[in-house]
Amino acid sequence: MDADSKLLGLSSGMWTAIAAWVAVVVGVIALIYAWRQYQRAKKQSAELMQPNVAMFMEPAADDWHLIELVVKNFGRTPAYDIRFEFPNPPTVAKYENSYHDGRYLDIVPLNLPALIPYLAPNQEWRIVWDSALDRKELGEAIASRFDGAVTYYAQPKDPKRKRRRDKFRSTAVLDWATLHPVERLELLTTHDLARQEKQKLELLRHLLTYYHYAVKESREEVLRKEINQVRAAAEELRERYRAEYEAPQRPSPPPPPPPPVAAVDIDAGFEEAHTQIINRVHNGHRPRHRLVET
Repeated sequence: MDADSKLLGLSSGMWTAIAAWVAVVVGVIALIYAWRQYQRAKKQSAELMQPNVAMFMEPAADDWHLIELVVKNFGRTPAYDIRFEFPNPPTVAKYENSYHDGRYLDIVPLNLPALIPYLAPNQEWRIVWDSALDRKELGEAIASRFDGAVTYYAQPKDPKRKRRRDKFRSTAVLDWATLHPVERLELLTTHDLARQEKQKLELLRHLLTYYHYAVKESREEVLRKEINQVRAAAEELRERYRAEYEAPQRPSPPPPPPPPVAAVDIDAGFEEAHTQIINRVHNGHRPRHRLVET
């Protein structure tokens, strides 16, 4: 070792000093790395604990074609003093001020609040913006894309303390072109037709159940009572149908007088009612049915 030190011109004491300085440098580098990791973890933790307010548009839960503007706090802490920023504010057609049978409409800004004071974690604020179907009919007469942002703070405003609050800003693009009202309307129409067919089948099932138990009755007075109830219900449905659909076209003829109360055969009554329905279809009228609950 002494021979090597002499060859390099360094003594053993100098080699020891160099090793000590190298250890110090390595220790300083390790401390700087650990400090940076600590600061990064601290920053990430602060970002996770800060409010996170977003603005977006979505269909209403109870009526799909009504589009709502939603502002929601997805963060873990409350957001304070939320404000809207729009170079061109969202617009809506003012239908109550339409002219010339609705061909001309007043396009006005959406009535947004100047300030939302507070939003708790997972709390949201929403407002009905417009109808997707009505906006589809307007076409290019009304703008469909709006670029904006929401600003908010992580601390409430304290007038006694003039400390600087952390301000945040979230941008958003509200675009009606991303919605598909026509496709959704077709889906809704198909769903409604399926529901109507299901209701018709349910009505038929109840009628068959009623007939199944009615034909088992052997007492004449009970059968006559059921026949009168069914006839009265059918006449009531017929009159309501004529008043709603046939009255604007032509006056409805007076209903025929009910037959005299007498003992009748159930099968004969069923054949008579069946013949009347066939005659109505043959004369160009729709058969009319009514669900009778007993």
